[in-house]
Amino acid sequence: MTTSFERHVSSGTIVQGKWNHRRYKIERLLGAGANGQVYLVKRGKLSYALKTGFDAVDHQSEVNALKTLSKSGTSYRNYLLDVDDFHCEGQDFPFYIMPYMKGQSMADFMKQNGRDWIYLIGLNLLRKLVELHGEGYIFSDIKMENVIVSGYGDVELIDFGGVTPKGRAVKQFTEVYDRGFWGAGSRSADEAYDLFAFAVLLISSTDTGRRLAGIKKVIPQNRSVDMLLEMLQANRALSHAAPVLRKALLGQYATSKEALADWRKGGYPKPAKIVSSIGGAWLKICFAASLLLFGLTVYLYWPAS
Repeated sequence: MTTSFERHVSSGTIVQGKWNHRRYKIERLLGAGANGQVYLVKRGKLSYALKTGFDAVDHQSEVNALKTLSKSGTSYRNYLLDVDDFHCEGQDFPFYIMPYMKGQSMADFMKQNGRDWIYLIGLNLLRKLVELHGEGYIFSDIKMENVIVSGYGDVELIDFGGVTPKGRAVKQFTEVYDRGFWGAGSRSADEAYDLFAFAVLLISSTDTGRRLAGIKKVIPQNRSVDMLLEMLQANRALSHAAPVLRKALLGQYATSKEALADWRKGGYPKPAKIVSSIGGAWLKICFAASLLLFGLTVYLYWPAS
């Protein structure tokens, strides 16, 4: 079996599993990275995500993690739906099928709805990390592109290529979110590693000055966690969350459960859109109730003819 797959599969192509014989129609490419491509596919009327193009060892590692998560009682249950190979140009390529996560990238969602959603998004992302960590895994590659947001700040993580069992060396990361890049710790897979990336993600997603955009140009000797702490302090959008994010950057949380508990204690403001929709719904309920009361009053007291 080959260890790489660099050719994109054309839309309309039918992929048939070699062992399970299920057929999937390629709709479009969703994303491509160093370890493969992800496609939107259909089987009948249902849509799924198909990932292929792995190094054989990385592929099996990712599948093993998803098998464990799929059997758990968490929101990751049934994430892994099919595992197989397909034949293309004389070679077999491994793939797996998982649910298609509808929504927007975190960046697009906040651009459309506003930065005040960051607290609800942060809460839901921490919940996802608590579940993942509880099953013995670290996500390791937390970044804007790997977070899908939908509805009222609902969060899904995508691209499990970097998922690593606790205690091992992190196998996939993006430099600016990596604590080793900032000289803030090792690349060992522990819960604090993900929490550091979580803090950087929130700083980056609300950083109107885009200070992190050119950070790679700064020489390693001049990079430190103090730079991130300064950005956090200057970031008004994160003023309520600053105590939690500061502790995450400094590695002061042993578990994501601790961070989630502190986040919940913060009493963060709800997004304006949610407040207005709740207010609008409450007005409609009151109006309907007043009409009902008026009708009942008329019925009881209107003189019979």
